[in-house]
Amino acid sequence: MRFVGFLFFRHMVNPISRPVIAVYVRLARRNGLASWSRFKRQRWAQFLIQTPGMKEYTKPYRSPQELLEKLIGQGLVVSDRHAATTFILQNNYFRIKGYFVPFFGPQQKFFPGTSFSDIHNLYQADQKIRDFLFPLIAVLEVQGRAVLDNVITAATGDPFWHLDSGNFRSFAVIKQVLNKAGKRFHEGRQEFAVHYRETYYTRKSFAFRRIPPFWIISEIFTLEQFVTFLKQIDRDQFRRTGKNLLDDCAQQFGLNGFDALFTNFQCLLELRNICAHHTRLWNRNLQAPNGIVKKLGIKNSPEIKPNRLYLHLAMLRVMCKKQGIADGIKEFFVPMLASHSIFSRDMGSMGFPPNWETDPIWA
Repeated sequence: MRFVGFLFFRHMVNPISRPVIAVYVRLARRNGLASWSRFKRQRWAQFLIQTPGMKEYTKPYRSPQELLEKLIGQGLVVSDRHAATTFILQNNYFRIKGYFVPFFGPQQKFFPGTSFSDIHNLYQADQKIRDFLFPLIAVLEVQGRAVLDNVITAATGDPFWHLDSGNFRSFAVIKQVLNKAGKRFHEGRQEFAVHYRETYYTRKSFAFRRIPPFWIISEIFTLEQFVTFLKQIDRDQFRRTGKNLLDDCAQQFGLNGFDALFTNFQCLLELRNICAHHTRLWNRNLQAPNGIVKKLGIKNSPEIKPNRLYLHLAMLRVMCKKQGIADGIKEFFVPMLASHSIFSRDMGSMGFPPNWETDPIWA
């Protein structure tokens, strides 16, 4: 066991590799339970040395009833304790906490008169916003895949352009996507997948001989995988005299260049994940869209912040309008903002400028 200790302390400063840990484990187990316990203590000692600023999480569990009492102690008005307790039980107190913040005054006390209904209404309104946006993102995702494939297939004359390493900055990253998507494709029971698997292969790549053309395999892609493709495409491979063919993709979404298209699909991915996982959106910090501020008529208002919701709504408007999608954003948000006092009060937190609905972008 001294040898085990020697090996361990030799690696105390540097992170221990998995093979080295495996050696420790085998030797410690061979020397009995006492040695094994000593080894575990040594591993914890190393962890604590390497993470001096961290502390162990020791907060105890609190029941929904206890959590509600805590909120009442902070000044929250609760008219129906059973309904409030049930809401906390069903929706996770940790998720709900983010909706307390706009109602907090000094010293983590609620503003006088704040009721649980105020928080509940804000929570539901935020859910309605996510439910509204999700279908728009889904349509843009489908059309983005189709536009990209049409532009690149037309430029290369190759339906299997996604298997050509010369089209990408890092084909190793693309391989990871193809492996994951290919696994889902080969296990899928969709008619198109079954038909292709039983009928075709390609000589384009032996390693990916069972991968179909992009217009088929992209139906299996997640939005994250599609964004990975956008990131890894080698822009230089599509440069022609005086232009880049990839910019045609962006222009079909009302954007000036391919890099703007990539950035804005990253924003769509973030929005999509927030909507799909039901996390707070209305006043959240988000990745800044590319090339959208200059398309606004009202662009100098200090309320307009690139990382807030309003500019992302403008991004959706630009992309949807160019694609002929009836977005309904203005028609949804005018009554939504008017019917919730917290939205009217904190429009700046959402990035909305005054009289935003009069901006020509919404005409």
